[in-house]
Amino acid sequence: MLFVPRAPAIITPPPRRIYLDRDASELFCLVDAEDYDWAIQWRWSFTPDRHKRKFYATRTTKARKISPNTFKIYMHKAILIDRKKEKPPSPQHTIGDHRDGDSLNDQRGNLRWFTPSQNRRTART
Repeated sequence: MLFVPRAPAIITPPPRRIYLDRDASELFCLVDAEDYDWAIQWRWSFTPDRHKRKFYATRTTKARKISPNTFKIYMHKAILIDRKKEKPPSPQHTIGDHRDGDSLNDQRGNLRWFTPSQNRRTART
């Protein structure tokens, strides 16, 4: 009998929680362990979708230090762009989609770029 060594198992750390509701600490999103230290640099909150059925992890920031205007940054898009270094495949791919439909699961493997029409086709209630 020939002995064939087995490759070592790759152990991935479990996802980490980022709490979005400072008071109740019940609402949180999941990120990969490798993105956790990056994400906790900011205070994240939540934003409901237009149907008020899903929530997204968001933060606000100023456009420039001298500008009074602020805008919202969605965690899943920030992870796609800043952490995964993944550019949209085309200019039409403007939406960060969650593969499993859970808008608070911001793990890298769960995120992908979609066009608005693709997003409408896969919309879940």
